Amino acid sequence: QGPSPHPPNRSRSASTDRMAPQQHSSLHVAAAAGAGAALLALSSRHAFVASSSLDARQPAQAPRLRAGIVASEASGAAQATPAGMSPETATLALGAVAASAAAVATAQRRRTGTGRKAEKELSRGARVVRAATGTEGKKRVLVMGGTRFIGCYLVAKLRELGHEVVVVNRGKTNEGKPDRLPGVSDADYAKMLEGVSVLKADRKEPEQLKAAITGAGKFDIVFDNNVRKLNEVQPLVEGVLASGGCEQFILMSSAGVYGPTDVLPLTEENPGDPNSRHKEKLQCEDFLAAKGLNWTSIRPVYIYGPLNYNPVERFFFDRVARGKPICVPWDGKYITQLGHCEDLADFMVKCIGNPAVKGQVYNVTGEDFVTFDGMAKLCAQAAGAPEPKIVHYDPKSVEVPEGFPKAFPFRGMHFFASIEKAKRDVPNWTPKYSLLDGLTSSYKEDYVARGFDKKDTDLRTDELILSKVTAAA
Repeated sequence: QGPSPHPPNRSRSASTDRMAPQQHSSLHVAAAAGAGAALLALSSRHAFVASSSLDARQPAQAPRLRAGIVASEASGAAQATPAGMSPETATLALGAVAASAAAVATAQRRRTGTGRKAEKELSRGARVVRAATGTEGKKRVLVMGGTRFIGCYLVAKLRELGHEVVVVNRGKTNEGKPDRLPGVSDADYAKMLEGVSVLKADRKEPEQLKAAITGAGKFDIVFDNNVRKLNEVQPLVEGVLASGGCEQFILMSSAGVYGPTDVLPLTEENPGDPNSRHKEKLQCEDFLAAKGLNWTSIRPVYIYGPLNYNPVERFFFDRVARGKPICVPWDGKYITQLGHCEDLADFMVKCIGNPAVKGQVYNVTGEDFVTFDGMAKLCAQAAGAPEPKIVHYDPKSVEVPEGFPKAFPFRGMHFFASIEKAKRDVPNWTPKYSLLDGLTSSYKEDYVARGFDKKDTDLRTDELILSKVTAAA
């Protein structure tokens, strides 16, 4: 369900993935200033978040995550200069903000680029094979995956809009049905599932997948959330075309496709990196265009939120919930960006029927930029925990044995993107969650609700790093 930010763990340096698109700490100050307000809060007593509508010192009320209810907009508090910040630091921060404003203005002036027979199963015993819907505004939608994380939010939003949804997966998780979202009642969950059918097929078996899609009838909209390689999307497209084509094909890509750059934030004009492990997602875009489909590609940065199966925010929650130090590579000043899963799903459904998104690629993520240290502090704040002890280390000095947990969840580089094109072309979309709001809901409605705060957690890599740091002191 969306791009996985990390390759499988192997014996390696604790250095985080050296994946394009950004440079290391030699990045010029001018490029770092592209984060602008992210640097404004560089104070050890405050979380480092740019563009937040909330004062980091005030408690946040997290929006509820319920099917059928849109998260409420967080009320903004007046921005304040952090107490204790020296005049010199404040002057430097204001200079960074000014540089950020200039960078954003420049980015907005850029031209935007484009960057056999399967078993069929349907709840309540209905048949999967149908013609595309004829009711105006209501679509028959195919969702590849649909059982976890992004797919669950996407299916819920599609059902809120009255669309018929067919999810395609192996049927091994929850009988192939989407997981229940946090806060959703039994009755609402059952009602949502009334319009969801399961088509069992394994995309690792190309002929099986093609036959299943071909036999399922015509689809109006196709969402491919879990494609990684060109040979995975080809049989899907062939099946769609054999059953009459589709109105739109929306592909989940990744901001990891971009190549190295000294100009930040990333925009859709940045060239792809031929050495990226996501490079085949670029080939998928070319393939869709060559087939004459009305395609759109979505490129998230990091995705977070309830039901996340990747240890992104959970990495920090595991430590702050237990009062453990957080090991952060280098000096903790690299800037990154996260987007809430519900905001991503909201953008996806709002692409339906929008002619502006034809043949386009979009960065879709949150509006806040955050440093590594800032993320640690925000997660503590979201959990209602004291500010954590942060231990910086040189990841090149630590070899992580095979089978140990990953040392840190983010790439060791500046990694953040502009979403101005997405907001321009889909004007009824904007992220609803500030980073603090999203982390607060994720902690309360997912991490605690699912008992992760009480489960044993593997901190062997932390212990290894801490021993190295202590020995070097």
